[in-house]
Amino acid sequence: MRLLAIVLLCASSLYGQAEWPKPNWEKMEELGCRRSGQAVTSSVGKYEVRLVPVVDPKTNDRFCRASLVDRAGKQTVLLEDWEVSIYQGTGEDVFGDGHSSLILEGFSGGAHCCFTYRIVSLAEPPVILRAIENESPFYFFKDKASGQFRIMTSDGAFDYFDGMCHACAPFPRIVLQVTGRGLRDVSSEFVEQYDSEIALARAKVGEAGIGKFLAADFQDAKAVVLEIAYSYLYSGREAQAWQTLDEMWPADDRERIKKLIVQTRAKGILSKLGQAGLGNTKP
Repeated sequence: MRLLAIVLLCASSLYGQAEWPKPNWEKMEELGCRRSGQAVTSSVGKYEVRLVPVVDPKTNDRFCRASLVDRAGKQTVLLEDWEVSIYQGTGEDVFGDGHSSLILEGFSGGAHCCFTYRIVSLAEPPVILRAIENESPFYFFKDKASGQFRIMTSDGAFDYFDGMCHACAPFPRIVLQVTGRGLRDVSSEFVEQYDSEIALARAKVGEAGIGKFLAADFQDAKAVVLEIAYSYLYSGREAQAWQTLDEMWPADDRERIKKLIVQTRAKGILSKLGQAGLGNTKP
């Protein structure tokens, strides 16, 4: 799953000036308790982060527990999962509030979803956002235009979309901003990057390829047309997304595919942003 997400997120534009950041996925996890096989501690700002392997006495399943410890020794459990890692972006001012941040990534090992993130501003007291799940990993980067940190990811709800195989289905790219009240979608601020991606997608399949698809369900063109439509839709240009389908999708199937895209998007990561405000934790 992570490998496919890496391929999707690293696809860069050969057409146009604006490119997406290029994550180094080999260096995302800074410290994890399952890999170390023992409890580990790391100091971040004025706090300690403890990652502890735990065994469930009822099932004998092993998992990792991450806790935040303040200077008074108060311990707050932040995340539990098959593996929990201190993640890329930790130590940076991701919230833009003048404080270092803690980023935790939970990986399910395949038991549910894939990745769970807990994002914390290490102020006093800390600002702890609710955990958020996604089938694609997060990448924290500093946006050159605003000078602020953003999250680049993909909408994992589109995995196996419309019967496509896992490796065949394109995933819509999304950019998020971290605030003290939760995450918000700022993808529309990156239109130039989406346009570069659209140009690259259009170059993959020419008019002849689209013609074959319209006549006989040309599978390569199907993924490309969806890539283009997603890029318009997720960058805030819905009318152009539907126009793309009107021009490039078989006429007798357009309404069905539009409806399916809308339904899938409605249950994807954007639907979870309102749930990623201030979170409950275990003291």
